[in-house]
Amino acid sequence: MPEAQLDRFLFKLLVEYPDAEEEKRIVSQYGERIGAPVPKDFGIEKQVDSATLTAATETVQSVKLVEDVVDYVVRLIRATRETADLENGASPRAAIMLANAARARAAISGRDYVIPDDVKTLAPSVLRHRTILSPAAEIEGRQVDSIIAELVERTEAPR
Repeated sequence: MPEAQLDRFLFKLLVEYPDAEEEKRIVSQYGERIGAPVPKDFGIEKQVDSATLTAATETVQSVKLVEDVVDYVVRLIRATRETADLENGASPRAAIMLANAARARAAISGRDYVIPDDVKTLAPSVLRHRTILSPAAEIEGRQVDSIIAELVERTEAPR
C-alpha cells in the first residue's frame, strides 16, 4: 500500500503464521468456500449494541490529555523524523493517532487521564507501519521496532 494509505491504519499488529496442523484445519474448514465469507462463518458474533459502543466512544473522548503528554507525543513523533535510522519518520496524523490510542488505553485501564506509559506502550503498534528504515539501517539488519524502542527510551517523558 502507498504510505498515505498505511498512515490511515491505527495499529500494525504482528501476527504469526499458524503451525502446520492449525493451517491444515483452516484449509479443511474453509478451503471449499466460494464467494466472500461473512463474519458469522468464522464464529464472529455481535458483542455490543450501538448504544454501548457510543458510550465507550464518549468515555474515550472524556479522557484528559494534558499538555505535558501532548508535548511528549510530539517530541516522540518528531524524533522519528530526526534519526538517521529512518528514511521517513511519522506524520502529524501519527501523532494524533498515538494520542487517541493512548486515551483509549487510559480508559480501558480505568483512568480519565493519559500517562506517558500509555504512549510508550502503544508507540510500536502505532508507528511500525508509519516509518521507513533508511538504507543504511536496512543493510545493518536493523528493525523498525528496535529503532522505535530506542526513540521511546531516548525521548524524555513527563513525570
